[in-house]
Amino acid sequence: MQTVPRSAVRLLPGPFLSAQATALDYLLSLDADRLLAPLRREAGLPPVAESYGNWESSGLDGHTVGHALSGAALMSVVTDDPRPRVMVERLVQGIVECQDALGTGYVGGIPDGVRLWQRVAAGQVERDSFELGGAWVPWYNLHKLFAGLLDAHRYAGSDLALTAVRRLADWWDQLAAGMDDDTHEAMLRTEFGGMCEVLADLADVTGTDRYAALARRFLDQSLLRPLQEHRDVLDGMHANTQIAKAVGYQRLGEVARDPGLRGAARFFWQTMTRHRTFSFGGNSVREHLHPRDDFSSALQSPEGPETCNTYNMLKLSRALFLEEPDAEVLDHYERATVNHILSSLHPDGGLVYFTPVRPGHYRVVSTPQDCFWCCVGTGLENHAKYGELVYTTEGNDLFVNLFIASRLSRPEQNLVLEQTGTAPYDNQVRLVVRGAPAVPVAIHLRVPSWHEGTPQIHINGTPPEHGPTPLTIRRGAGEQSLTYVRLERRWCEGDTVTMRLHPRISAELLPDGSPWVSFRFGPSVLAAEGDRKDLVGLFADDSRMGHVASGPLRPLEHLPVVLARNSSDPAADVRRLASDGLAFALERVDAPPGETITLVPFAGIHSSRYHLYFPLSEPERLHERRAELRAADEAALALHDRTVDAVAAGEQQPESDHGFQGQDTWSGLTDGLRWRAATGWWSYRLTDPDGTATGLQVIHLSDVSAGPTRVLVDGHALATLPASPGSEGEEISRLFPFDADGSAGPIEVRFEAVGPATTIRLREVRLVR
Repeated sequence: MQTVPRSAVRLLPGPFLSAQATALDYLLSLDADRLLAPLRREAGLPPVAESYGNWESSGLDGHTVGHALSGAALMSVVTDDPRPRVMVERLVQGIVECQDALGTGYVGGIPDGVRLWQRVAAGQVERDSFELGGAWVPWYNLHKLFAGLLDAHRYAGSDLALTAVRRLADWWDQLAAGMDDDTHEAMLRTEFGGMCEVLADLADVTGTDRYAALARRFLDQSLLRPLQEHRDVLDGMHANTQIAKAVGYQRLGEVARDPGLRGAARFFWQTMTRHRTFSFGGNSVREHLHPRDDFSSALQSPEGPETCNTYNMLKLSRALFLEEPDAEVLDHYERATVNHILSSLHPDGGLVYFTPVRPGHYRVVSTPQDCFWCCVGTGLENHAKYGELVYTTEGNDLFVNLFIASRLSRPEQNLVLEQTGTAPYDNQVRLVVRGAPAVPVAIHLRVPSWHEGTPQIHINGTPPEHGPTPLTIRRGAGEQSLTYVRLERRWCEGDTVTMRLHPRISAELLPDGSPWVSFRFGPSVLAAEGDRKDLVGLFADDSRMGHVASGPLRPLEHLPVVLARNSSDPAADVRRLASDGLAFALERVDAPPGETITLVPFAGIHSSRYHLYFPLSEPERLHERRAELRAADEAALALHDRTVDAVAAGEQQPESDHGFQGQDTWSGLTDGLRWRAATGWWSYRLTDPDGTATGLQVIHLSDVSAGPTRVLVDGHALATLPASPGSEGEEISRLFPFDADGSAGPIEVRFEAVGPATTIRLREVRLVR
C-alpha cells in the first residue's frame, strides 16, 4: 500500500473536523517566544519572553517546542489556514538562531545541556530509568526537536529546518564517536524517545548512510533480542519507552531493509494489541505495563492508559499496514483513533493524559497556558493526523480504508472524491465524484469486521450492473480477512456510491479473560455516563501532579452488574433506543431500582465520570460476585482515603513528579514489579497540603542480600529497616508513625544505605493520615 500526500485529504464536517479545529485553536494559542525561551536561555541569548511553567520549567524544558513544530507543520498541509505555516517559520528561525549562537550544531532547552552532553559523551553515564547524568530524560526531550525539524521540512517544505536537523545529528555523531558501544547501550536505560526512528527518517530523507548507523546505535538490544526471539518480557516496563523503541525498529528496518527488525516490531505490536490493550485502544496503568494475565490494577487505579502510548502505537500500526495490509492492524488503528484519540481532546479545548479504566472515575483536562505534559505535546500532533490512513493506493487503484468524512484530491488522475458520513454516527457511506478521471479507476471500499451482513452497494441509486459485487480479499498476519468491495468503471462527475452500514453490537472481556465486559457499536466503544460530582482538578493547574484525577474513588461494590449465562452473549441484551441515534439500553443488568443504564459512544463523554467496563456475572452468582467486588475494593478504598501523598518507587513519572534526587541509586524489575535500591541514597518530596499526615507507610521486597536502610523525614531519622525477612521477593509493608506539627507543605523522605550493602528494594512510600 502507498499513502496519499497528507495535503490531498481535507476533513469534512463531522466529529473529526471539529476536533481538528479545536486542536488548531489550542496550538495557535501558544506563544512562540515562550516556547523558544528555554532554547534561548541555554544558548546564552537574552530573553525575549518568559518560559512557560509546569514541565517546561522543571527539567523537561523545551520539549514542547518540537511537538508544536510538528503540529504546526502537519496543520499547514491538512488545513487551508495560513497561520500554522507562519508558526513553523517562526519556530524554525528561532531554533536556528539558538543553534547559531552555540556554534556546535547542538540546540535544546535541556537545563545545562551543553555540559550534560559533554559528560555523557565522556562516559559519565550515571543512568536511571528516567535520569541521565542528572537530567530528566534528555534524549526523550531532544528527540522532539529532531522530529519537529524533520516534520517542518517534510510537510512545510522548510530547507532551513533540514539544515538545522542535519547539524544537530552531525553534532551528536562527532560527540559520540569516542563512546564505546557498551557505554552507549548503557545510556539507553534512560528513556530516549524515538531517536532510532528519527535518525532512520533522516537517513531516508538525505540518503546518508551515516545517519542510519547512528540510528542503529539507538536500537536498545535489551528489548530487541527477546522480541526477535518472540519472547514477551514487557511486564512492569514503562510502556511508552518500549513503544517508541518498536517504532524505531520498524522504521530502521524499512530504511535498512532489515527483516529482523521489522519482525521484532510486528511481534511487539501483536503482543501489545492482543494481550495488553483495552477495548478503546489504550494500554498501561500508571504508565507501566502490568502483568498480561492480571488486569486488576487497572480496575483500581485512577491512572489508566496514557495518550502518548496510543500516539506511538498508531505510528507503528500505520507503518505495519502500509508494509502488509492486515485486517487486525487496520481494526486496531481505527479503534484507537475513533475512541482513545478522539476522546482525548475536550470540545472546549484541553488534552487528556490518563484515561482511567476504573469504573466511575474521570479524566483530567489540560489548560493551554498552564499544562505542558508529554500528552499535551503529542496532542498538538494527534488531531492533525485523522486523514492519514483514510485513503491509500496501489498503482491507479484507490482504497477507502476508514469511514471519516473527507475529500480526496488526486490531480494526477483528475480525481476528486468526497466521502460524507462518519461511522458509526451515520448509517451509510456516501462517495461523490467531484472530479472525474479520463480512464477507468477501481475504487475499493473496505468491509469492516464490525459490519453485519452482506454489503449493500449502490451506484447512482442502483446496484452495480454486473450482478453481485466482487470482493477483494487480502490476508495478513491476523486471523481476519481484510475485505474490500471493488468498483471499477469510468467515473463521471456527480457519480455517487452509497454503502449501507450495519454496525454490530459486540461485547469484549478484558484481555486477561476476567469477568469484566465492555461494549462496542461498530468501531465505537460504548460507555455509561456517570455523575459530575467531586471532579477534583477537572481542568488542571500547573502543579506537577495536576494530570492525575485525584478525586474520590467510587466503590466497585455498587456498580451495575451485567447478567449473562455461560452460553449467552452479553451484547444480545444491549438494545438500541432509536434507529437514528447512538444511545443504547443495557437491559440484562442488576442495578439500583429504577436506574436505567444507557450506553453512548465514549468519545462523546466529557467532564463526567464514566463506566467503560462492567462486572459480569451469572445470575445465580450475583451475591458472590458483589462480595468479590467488595473484598477487592475495600482495602484499596480505605488506603486511598488515608493517603495524603504517595510515590511508586522505580516508576518514571511518579518519581519525577515528586522531586526525585539520589546518588548511587538505580531502579529495577522483579517479576513485573518496579523497585528502587541504592548503595548511596535517594529522596522524594511528598506533599502534605493540609498538614494531616501522621505516618509513613513503606512497602518493599524481601531481599536477603540487602543491608540496613535508614529512613529520614525532613532530615530526621525516623527508622532503620533491618535486612528483609520473609521469602525472597515477597512484598513487606511497614508503617512508621511520626510526630506531626500540623503544618502544611512538602516533606522530604530520604532512604540511605547504612554500610556497604545495598538498601531495601523499595516498592512504594506513602504519607498517611
